[in-house]
Amino acid sequence: MENKQKEKPKKGSGKRFLRIILISLIVAIFLLGVGYIYFEYNRLSYFNLNLQNGWRSYLAYLIDFIPGLRNLSNYEYLEISDPFYLQKELLDTKLKAIQDKREKLIAEQNELQKLLDQVSQESASLMVQREELEKLNQDYQQKIAQYNDYNTRINTLANWLARSTPQQIANALSREEVSVELLVDALATLESKSAAEILQALALVNPQKAAEVIAKMGEKRSE
Repeated sequence: MENKQKEKPKKGSGKRFLRIILISLIVAIFLLGVGYIYFEYNRLSYFNLNLQNGWRSYLAYLIDFIPGLRNLSNYEYLEISDPFYLQKELLDTKLKAIQDKREKLIAEQNELQKLLDQVSQESASLMVQREELEKLNQDYQQKIAQYNDYNTRINTLANWLARSTPQQIANALSREEVSVELLVDALATLESKSAAEILQALALVNPQKAAEVIAKMGEKRSE
């Protein structure tokens, strides 16, 4: 009797364990079902479907099968847009906008390049003009230096002529090294009396050169 009483609790505990396993399986299946429904709901929402208002469509669908109530509803299948197609169109639109912007930037870059080329050409032209001006300035400075040197020589010769007697200086002035122009410019700085005495002395030594000096002095006075 005692052994039979001890076996009864063991059988009751085994049934309880099986019951717990079954309940756990049912709960697990229920949770999996709820999770799957939630998954499908999210997936259908991704395809632009709304299950919250789907019961109206379902009622309209059932009414279409009842002969007397068909005219009360007008059920039509909704055309579901392909999200991948919509995404592709969106990407194409963005790519086109990017391409248009790229072409616009390229056009602006070309315009800037044209401006840079124009500036470079103008800069090159300015450099050429600057070089020409520098060359003209150098020529001018060189002529100024030559003019100053010539004036220095004339003043030196004029002082020398003023301090010398005409008879003593006539032989030196008659030489070829002393040009007619230099002699004319030097005599122009002297007093008329001194210049006339020198010309008279030069005429005695070299009449031809004296005549050239007189002719040259006449030309300069006429100018």
